[in-house]
Amino acid sequence: MANRMVVALVHGWSVTNTDTYGALPEQLVARAAAAGVTLERRDVFLGRYVSFDDAVTMADLTRALEAAVQREIVPTLAKNERFAMITHSTGGPLAREWWRRFHNGSSANCPASHLVMLAPANFGSALAQLGKSRISRLKSWAQDVEPGVGVLNWLELGSPEAWSLNLDWTNKRIRSSENAPVYPFVLTGQSIDRSLYDYLNTYTAEMGSDGVVRAAAANLNSRYVLLRQQYVGGRLTKKPWPLELRANRINAAPNTPFRLIQGAAHSGEARGIMRSLQAGTPDTGLDTTEQVWRCLTVQSMEAYRELNKVFTEETARIVEHERVEIEAVRLLPDREHIHDPCAMLVVRVVDTEGFPVTDFDLLFTDHTGNPDGLPRGFLVDRQQNRRAPNHLTFFFNHAALTGAPAVADPRNPARELRPALTGLKGLGIRITARPDNGFVFYMPAEYIAEQRSMLDALRPHETTLLEIVLQRLVDGSVAAFDKATAPRRSFKDVKLSGPIDEDAAAGS
Repeated sequence: MANRMVVALVHGWSVTNTDTYGALPEQLVARAAAAGVTLERRDVFLGRYVSFDDAVTMADLTRALEAAVQREIVPTLAKNERFAMITHSTGGPLAREWWRRFHNGSSANCPASHLVMLAPANFGSALAQLGKSRISRLKSWAQDVEPGVGVLNWLELGSPEAWSLNLDWTNKRIRSSENAPVYPFVLTGQSIDRSLYDYLNTYTAEMGSDGVVRAAAANLNSRYVLLRQQYVGGRLTKKPWPLELRANRINAAPNTPFRLIQGAAHSGEARGIMRSLQAGTPDTGLDTTEQVWRCLTVQSMEAYRELNKVFTEETARIVEHERVEIEAVRLLPDREHIHDPCAMLVVRVVDTEGFPVTDFDLLFTDHTGNPDGLPRGFLVDRQQNRRAPNHLTFFFNHAALTGAPAVADPRNPARELRPALTGLKGLGIRITARPDNGFVFYMPAEYIAEQRSMLDALRPHETTLLEIVLQRLVDGSVAAFDKATAPRRSFKDVKLSGPIDEDAAAGS
């Protein structure tokens, strides 16, 4: 690896002080010295950006970040030298937006060689919607800052902006220069610092998250699935009506090394993945610095792929180690928490003309099409985006969907905390959109998973983007011709005649 290293740190939303980085800069300098790599304090840049002004958007931040990089970091680099960017929380998607906008596959090499993301909100955070509430606004006013609605709009689950970035990523439209690749990594926790639990907001202790960002929302190993409504039974004018959804496309994102940090929560001085690191004491219970360093030492695609494989194996072991949490409660019996791997599904519903479909009911079913055949506890959460109501985000207990062995009590292995879970043979979808009659309308659509195809698209600790395209049906009475020899008449009360058979009209 290079003998000299330059590092830039980028914080998350609502931060107003660079002490948020804890002792990570000092620990990285010490780790580099131990490895014989030159990383001096003057070569560590502590980023700061304004996210607490409502007018500032993620797009504004990317422009400002590029200007700051060119103004303050690039002049310190030697010829052909690049820097490593380490981010926390919202800093992750900010860096990715910056990469896409200014350095996507550019022949002019991206000045960043490594992008190491700590607990990044790559697919948003369930807390962002609540962050815009009146309670949060009053709290922010008490701190003399605004809540930062412009950035929270991006972070809200299912936002159009996050969908755009992650669709480009999943469909491999974000690329490194062949001559100077960028190596992205994701490190996150799935532990809860229960001293920070908010009893009015259960997201702060949600299974599968670090109290702010879900592991599935951090992970960049995602998929895109397109389900398009098809005509069934020949022409539209013939029965049965078009009810079938067919998978027209399934894309997988490039493999990105993802690793859980054992015991890490999102923030806080006790267990925060970054904030808890203490100067002079590298071993604070978290191995954040060591895992960051492993990422920074990658200098080839071969090493990148090998670390991806190792991270996958290590994450599997951490998942089992953290499966059961025993919470000691003063004067009360201990509380038992089972942490199952979860999967996130972001659904976008549009019609064949590209219009958003905002009024619909969506049900999940088993492999026979029965919504009552789903396992208990399979759905952890559901959230609809407020600015884009045709975007829904579902959070699933992956173990409940696919099955899992019995969970034993670590204090008494002979005692079961939970019996084995059977899981589903397949996962289906049924959607009924409105209007369901009139001059323009939609027909119900259904995807019956006789096999495990939809289940296979949902992976533990990962997010799937699901786009559903419904046929926009137009009644034949919307446009017609009368012969000039016929009497003139009003057509204000024209009667419906049934949907256009567009194939027949085209002569096919």
